[in-house]
Amino acid sequence: MSEDKKVSIQVENVLKRIESKDLSSKELINYFNNIINHDSISDWEREVLTKTVEVKLRVNFPNVATRILGGKGGKAQEILEDIFASLEKEFDWTQNRVGNRVKVCGSMINGTNYICWYISYKNSDGFNTGFHYIQKSPKDDPMFEIDFRGVGKQKDVQRKVDHFPIELREDAINFYKIYLSQLI
Repeated sequence: MSEDKKVSIQVENVLKRIESKDLSSKELINYFNNIINHDSISDWEREVLTKTVEVKLRVNFPNVATRILGGKGGKAQEILEDIFASLEKEFDWTQNRVGNRVKVCGSMINGTNYICWYISYKNSDGFNTGFHYIQKSPKDDPMFEIDFRGVGKQKDVQRKVDHFPIELREDAINFYKIYLSQLI
């Protein structure tokens, strides 16, 4: 681990307290505000601490977390809107058999995934490709999922699924473009 990604003993102790204690939403918000306003911790320590508080808030106090931190899917929507805007300029989406917009996944609605938003293209031949932003649980890192599958009469076509860390956004987009090129 690089020197700038280490946490001090004091920060390690605070992390343990946040993770192990049964804190109220008010206490977690106080921790969050103190972390943001504390000048003597590094950016990496601040990021680790705020993520820990956010996870605890989102798991234990989802309504408070939404009010304070915003909707859990807001970042996913924003990222996918940006990606879709660039893809819309490069590809002709007029023959898409499904909506040309960022959509919420059924897996987020039914609780299978904590966050899941996607873009998809389905052609008239019964093939579909999707670009998903997925986070399995508040504790997991989000990822991009790219899939290609047959639907309807093509449902017997083996579904292909690839995952990319969020940090490899451009790689994921380029991979998705390959599938779009095959379908459009």
